[in-house]
Amino acid sequence: MGKSIAKKKTSRLSKFVRPTTIDLHFHLDPEKKTFHGNAEYTLSLEKRTRTIELHCAELRVSRVRLRARNASLRPRIESHPESESIVLHFDTLLPAESISLELDFRGRVRNDLRGLYRSVDRELPWLATQLCPTDARRFFPCFDEPGIKAQYRIRVTTNKDQTVLSNSPIEFEVDVEASIHAKANGSTDQGADQKTVQFETTPPLSAYLIAVAVGPFVATPARMSGSTPIRVYTLPGRQHLARFALETAHQGLSHLEKWFGMEHPYAKLDLLALPDFAFGAMENAGAVFFRDSVLLLDAKEASFEARKRAAETVVHEISHMWFGNLVTMAWWNDLWLNESFATWMAYEIIEQWQPEWQIWLDFAHRREEALAIDALESSHPIAPIIRDAQEAHENFDAITYTKGACVLRMLEGYLGSEVFQAGIRLYINRYKEGAASASNLWAALSEASELPIEKIVAPWTVQTGYPLVSLHRTNVAGKKDLELRQERFLALPAPKSRKGSTTRGATKSMARGVSPRWQIPWVGRGARRRGGKNEQMNHLLVNLRCRFPMGAGDLSWIYGNSREAGFFRIEHGKAEFEDLLKHLPALSTLERIGFIGHQWALARTGRQSVSRLLDLLAALGEDGDPDVLFAVASALGRLSQRIAPSRGSDVEDQFRSWIAAHFEGKLHDQGLKPTSGEDLRERLRRGQLFRILGQLAESNEILEHCAKSAAKSLSSGKSLSPELGDVVIRIAASQGDLEFHKMLCTATREATTPQARRRTLFGLAEFDEPGLLRATFKASIDSTLAPAPDRAALLAALLTRPSTAAATWHHLTRVWPRLEKQMPPILLARLAGSTAEALPYSMAEEVTEFFSDHPLSAGSRVLRQVAEEMSIAKRFDRDAGAHFEDHLADF
Repeated sequence: MGKSIAKKKTSRLSKFVRPTTIDLHFHLDPEKKTFHGNAEYTLSLEKRTRTIELHCAELRVSRVRLRARNASLRPRIESHPESESIVLHFDTLLPAESISLELDFRGRVRNDLRGLYRSVDRELPWLATQLCPTDARRFFPCFDEPGIKAQYRIRVTTNKDQTVLSNSPIEFEVDVEASIHAKANGSTDQGADQKTVQFETTPPLSAYLIAVAVGPFVATPARMSGSTPIRVYTLPGRQHLARFALETAHQGLSHLEKWFGMEHPYAKLDLLALPDFAFGAMENAGAVFFRDSVLLLDAKEASFEARKRAAETVVHEISHMWFGNLVTMAWWNDLWLNESFATWMAYEIIEQWQPEWQIWLDFAHRREEALAIDALESSHPIAPIIRDAQEAHENFDAITYTKGACVLRMLEGYLGSEVFQAGIRLYINRYKEGAASASNLWAALSEASELPIEKIVAPWTVQTGYPLVSLHRTNVAGKKDLELRQERFLALPAPKSRKGSTTRGATKSMARGVSPRWQIPWVGRGARRRGGKNEQMNHLLVNLRCRFPMGAGDLSWIYGNSREAGFFRIEHGKAEFEDLLKHLPALSTLERIGFIGHQWALARTGRQSVSRLLDLLAALGEDGDPDVLFAVASALGRLSQRIAPSRGSDVEDQFRSWIAAHFEGKLHDQGLKPTSGEDLRERLRRGQLFRILGQLAESNEILEHCAKSAAKSLSSGKSLSPELGDVVIRIAASQGDLEFHKMLCTATREATTPQARRRTLFGLAEFDEPGLLRATFKASIDSTLAPAPDRAALLAALLTRPSTAAATWHHLTRVWPRLEKQMPPILLARLAGSTAEALPYSMAEEVTEFFSDHPLSAGSRVLRQVAEEMSIAKRFDRDAGAHFEDHLADF
C-alpha cells in the first residue's frame, strides 16, 4: 500500500460514489491473531472521477482491480491513516455508471473489543465484531457512514467445528479441504479441514450494522414470532440461562410488530451472549450481540433489577430493527434518533407486557443521570454538530439516550399516543431501507398531528441544557396567582465567553449572553384546602416569566412537575416546599423520586440550603416504597461521598447516627430476614434499607448479619436472597479479611451465572486495608478472573469511594497502557469519567495532566465534565459544609 503524500483530514466520503452491493469473504480462525479477506463492490458513480475513497483503518489492502466497460484497471493506493481512509487513484477518468471493484485485505485480530476481536472463555477462543460507531473500517475496507447503505453477501471460511453467525440466515455450507485451503492462501498449514459458510444477501444495511461471530456457540431451539425464528446463542454449558432472554425477545418482537404495524424487517433474530463485549448490547441487523451479564440469567436466582435490566436491553435492541436499522440516521448528529427512540420504546413495550413491574419508575432514576450531566456547561445538545468519526464516539451518553427519550415522552404526552404512533409509522414506511434526519421525523409527526412539531421540539434538541422552573403563589390585593419563571439550570455559572467566541454546542443566543428559553408544556398538580381533591393545572410557558390565576379557593399544596413528565428542574418557593413536606403521601411515587432529585440539585448548586434537602430526606424516613428509598439512598450516598468526609470523622459519625435515627424504625418493623408470604415490594424495600443502614449508617446489627450470611453462602454454595445478594456481599466485604478476599476471588472464578460473577467481583471494591486493596488492584488486571468490562466497572467502583479513590487513581496511571490495549475508547472514557466522583480536589490538576499525556479518543468532553464536576463538588463543600454540620448538631 502506498504512503500518504500529504495529510488529508476527511470527515465525509464523496456523495457521488455509492455502493449498491458488497460481497465479503472472510477467512477467520479463533486460534490465530490475524485474518484476511476479499471484497467485491458494485459501485454507482454519479459523475466521472479519477479517485475512489473508502474508509480503511489498520488493514493492509492489496490486489485492487476495477472493471468498467470491459476494461480492467489497477489503481495506485494512497493511505491516509489520519482520516482512516485509502484513496484509489486511476490513470483515466472512470465513467459515470455502475462499475465493479475488487480487493484483498489483511488485518490483525484485536484485543480491545472493537473491530474484529478475540477473547477466550475457559480455554475456548472465539471471535466477534463490534463495528459501531466507526469500526467497520477496521474489519474491511468500506463506506463507513451510517447514511450509506448497501446489500451485503457474506461468506466466512473457518474450521468445521466452529459456529458462524452473521446478519442473514445461512444459505449453504461447503467443506474445504485443509490442503486446498492452505495452497490457496500460500500456507503450509495442514491443520483441520475447513468449511465455507455462505449467508443470504442482506437487505440494504449501513456498514456499522454488519455482524460476524465465530466460536463454539450453541443455540436454543428456535421460537417463532410470526415468520421470524428467534434463537439465543451462548458458549457451551449456558443454554439454561437463555430462557428468560428467549421469552423476552418473543414477547418484545410480538409487541413491536403490533406497535409499528409491520413485520420484523429481517429474516431471523439471533441473540448472542458474549462475556467480553464493550457495550451492553449492539443492534446488528438480525444478529444482536450482548454482554452476557445483561442477557443470561437464572430467572429463579436473578434479582428483580437484573430481570428488568435484561428485558429493557433486549427490547431496546429489537426496537432498533425498525428505528435505526430499517430507517437509519443520515449522519451521527442524529444518533439520538436511534437511541432515544429505542430507549423510550423499550419502557413503553415493557409497560404493556409487564405492567406490574412499574418500569417507568426505573426510568425516573435513569433520568437523574441525564439531568445531572445536562446541568453542566460542558454538556451537549441531543443533536450536536458532529464533524468526524472521533466526535461520534463521544455521544453515547445519557444525553443521547435518556434526555432524548424524555423529550420523546413529553412529545408523545402532548400529541397523544395514537397521533404519535401514526407519525412514527408514517416516518418508518416513508424512509424504510434508507436514511433520514430529524427534520424528516418532525415532518411526519407534523403531518399526523397538523402541528408545527419542529418549532416546538427544536429548542429541546439543538439547545444545550434544560430549564429550571421556579414556582410560587402570589397574593396581591386579594388576587391569587401562580407565578412561573424559567431560566437555564446550571450547576455552575456559565463562564463569560470572549467577544465573538461561542461555547461549543451553545446556540447563538446563548453565545450573545441572551438567556435561552424553551416552550415548556408545564403541568402542575395540587389540592384545594376545601375538599382536598387533586387537580391538574396546565400552562404553555413560553416567556421567561408569567402569572396566571390559580382559580377559586386556596391550594393546600402544589407540585410543579406532575408525574415528572417534564424534563426540567422545579424549584418550589419556601411556603410551597413546606406545604409539600406536610403532604408527601399525596405525591405519586414518580413525584417523590423527582422531588428528591430536584432538592439535591438545588442544594448542590447553592440555590437552596442543604438543610432543606435533609428535612425532605428525614420526612421520607417512613416511606415504604423501595423506589423512593432508592432515591433517598442515592442522595444520602452523595452526601457521604463528599461533604461528610470533608468535615471530619466526628461529623461522619453524627451523619451515620442521623441516618440510623430516621430509617432504622422501618427495618425493625420488617425484620432482617425475609419471611414466608412477603411480596416483591417488601423484599425490595429490605434491600434498600440494608443499603441505607448497612452501607451508609454502618449499623452493627446489619454488619454482623451480612458477614454471617455472606460467609455461609460462600462456604456452602447456597444462594443469597436475590434482592439482598449484592448488598450483603458488599457490606460483608467492607469488614472482610484476607481470607474473605480470597473467597470472593474464588467465587468469581467459579461463578455459574454472570450475575453471581459480578456480585462477588464488585465485593472486592469494598476492601480498604492497604494490603487487601493491593490484592484488589491485582485482580482488576487479571484477565482470567473476569471479562474486561466487568473489571473496568470494578475500577470505576473503587474510584467512587473516598477511602479508595486516590490509591485507585495511582494504580490506574500505572496500568493505563495495558488497559488501552484491552478496552475500546468508549469504556476508557467512562472509566476516566469516574475520577470526578471521590478523588481529592487537589488531584484535579494531576488528572488533567495525565490525560494530556494519554489522550482519550472518545473522551475530550468527558475530561471537561470531570473538571467541572470537581469544581461543583468543591464549591458545595465550601458553601454548604457549615450548614450541614450545624443541621446535624441540632439533631
